[in-house]
Amino acid sequence: MKETAQLHLIRQLHSLLKSGLSLLDAIQMMGLTHIQKSLANGNSLSYSLTKMGFHPFCISLLQTGEATGNLVDSLSQAATYLDKQIKLQKKIKKALSYPCIVLGVSALVLIAMFQWVIPSFESMFANFQAELPWPTRFLINSSHWVQSYFFYWAIAFLCLTVLFHIIWRKNSQTQQVVDLLLLKLPIFGQIRKSSLLIQWSRNISLLTSRGVPILEALKQTALHSNDWISFNFCAQINISLAQGWSLSESIGQASGQSLLTHKEQIQLIKVGEVSGDLPQMLANIANQEEDHLDHMIDQLAQSIEPCLMLIMGLIIGCLVVSLYLPIFEMGQIL
Repeated sequence: MKETAQLHLIRQLHSLLKSGLSLLDAIQMMGLTHIQKSLANGNSLSYSLTKMGFHPFCISLLQTGEATGNLVDSLSQAATYLDKQIKLQKKIKKALSYPCIVLGVSALVLIAMFQWVIPSFESMFANFQAELPWPTRFLINSSHWVQSYFFYWAIAFLCLTVLFHIIWRKNSQTQQVVDLLLLKLPIFGQIRKSSLLIQWSRNISLLTSRGVPILEALKQTALHSNDWISFNFCAQINISLAQGWSLSESIGQASGQSLLTHKEQIQLIKVGEVSGDLPQMLANIANQEEDHLDHMIDQLAQSIEPCLMLIMGLIIGCLVVSLYLPIFEMGQIL
């Protein structure tokens, strides 16, 4: 079930329960027969939504609401979480989609040039008596290589991709290495780190605001993170907390790729621990990092467009010059 559909369902259910309807009446009014049958069989709402493929973190929020008898507030928080999660994903897609589309189209244009355009020029150059310039010869030889080996290289690349995907799914060490390498990428690594920090701090904030102990909140966040960087970060903090350290001290002791590296953020957590308002401080960190992510994406969009245009212009310019250089030289000779 897509997250947008989950958000719509949770918002609708929250509105009906808030208006005073019982859970069964609200589910019946929404026409959710599968959930209605599951509830009639004695299952909980969280269990029924789990069977529909709902987000695990939202399920944990609903389980907390069911245990405390405050399901309406849990639905509200789950809706807020999904809404922010969807917006965060859209921001990341916005940052990555444009360069990927431009580079993909450029690759297709280059393949078409090497496959069809350059061979037509080669047949025209065959009537020239003079030796072709080296850029033109290099371009023609590259075209021969593409025509001869591109199909085999494409199949090999596809096979390696499938093999890597199989290994990645079955080997946790490979997943950890990939997650770490992605985090070290320039620019995109910073975007990914900010998104992980937003998710981590928002998850802990929501869970602790519902009265979940910090150790259990870290455990649930780790299990639902779907990322080894966040998982290992939670695990290291959990070990230090179990030894009696505070959350801010545990974060400071975390080795490796810590998500919280700014002293200001750790200071906010320390203030939250002293004042007893840790959930709000974590929410503030998430909001600050979200603003920082917006700024990074805007800067990336402004800087990457002229860079891509420059790269495409250089590629096209080199191709045009290499193809027409023999014609210019023949015109000078004549």
